[in-house]
Amino acid sequence: MQVKIIKQNGYNFLWIDNYLWMWDIPVERKVQEKIATEAYGDVLIAGYGLGLVQYYLTKNPKVKSITTLEKNEAVVREVHRVYKKIYGNIINKDFYKFKTKNKYDCVIGDIWEDIVEDSLNDYNRFLRKAKLLIKPKGKILAWGKEFFDYLNTKSK
Repeated sequence: MQVKIIKQNGYNFLWIDNYLWMWDIPVERKVQEKIATEAYGDVLIAGYGLGLVQYYLTKNPKVKSITTLEKNEAVVREVHRVYKKIYGNIINKDFYKFKTKNKYDCVIGDIWEDIVEDSLNDYNRFLRKAKLLIKPKGKILAWGKEFFDYLNTKSK
C-alpha cells in the first residue's frame, strides 16, 4: 500500500494508493473540530487519517483517553514524518476485526470514501460495529453522520 502526504497551497492531502483519502482544508478542520467537541470520556476512533480529530480531541477537557484503530501502519508513519507528532494511543488493527471487552464512551468513524449515498452501506457497517463497542449511554460520532442517518430514516 502506497501512502503519501502531499502539501499544496499550504494544505496537506493524504493519498492512499493514488486515491485522495483526506485533506486538512479549513472546512475539513471545522468538521473534525465539531466532532471532537461533542466527544467525552474514553474515545475510540476508526482510522487515523491526518490525525485532525485526534488533535482536536486533545483540546477537549471532557476527553479522558484517545485510542485509534488504524489498519495501515504506513498511514501513521507518514503522518508522523510530516507532522512530527501522533496523538493518542494507536492500535494497528482493522476496526472491523477489533475485539475487546472494553467499552467506550464515544466511538468516532471516518472510514468511508465520501459523504454520498453510495457510502451508506459502509456507514451502516461502521454503525453496527460501533454499537458493539459503545457503553450503554455512549455516543457514536461520524463524518457525515447526519446525512447517513437521514438516508437511513428515508429508506424505512
